[in-house]
Amino acid sequence: MTLLWIAFALLLLPALWLLVAPLRRARMEGGTLLVPPGRAGGPAAEAFLRAAARARLEPLCRDHAALLGREPGRITLRDTRSRWGSCTARGDLMFSWRLVLAPPEVLDYVAAHEVAHLVELNHSARFWSLVEQLVPGWKGQRNWLRQKGAALHRYRFRHD
Repeated sequence: MTLLWIAFALLLLPALWLLVAPLRRARMEGGTLLVPPGRAGGPAAEAFLRAAARARLEPLCRDHAALLGREPGRITLRDTRSRWGSCTARGDLMFSWRLVLAPPEVLDYVAAHEVAHLVELNHSARFWSLVEQLVPGWKGQRNWLRQKGAALHRYRFRHD
């Protein structure tokens, strides 16, 4: 087995340990992500991280929306570079799956931010008041994204 260690640039983010193992699908064991050997390892790691992002974002969105008396529409995950999330007028939410690589409180902030758009589809004072209600002290998480969020895009899992 080959041990790979991928650290984010300048250790701004927690390290992600990947271990190539004789298996078909990626899975987490302890703090290590086990991935299949060869070219299949990258896509398997990405698929695992996408599923992990969905598993964390869906309950966060449901819980935040319930506090506002709303229900989110469909939740989709993409690999966007220009935004961490969005909310449509129909209430569908979209997130970058790479948020799963960020600290949990940052993921929670982005979920709350997009859920607040279910009530206010703008960035008015009322909108920010809703975000504060859902995630008190949210400015630290927003600053984290502004300062360190680009590092989430440094991981490449596909051989394009």
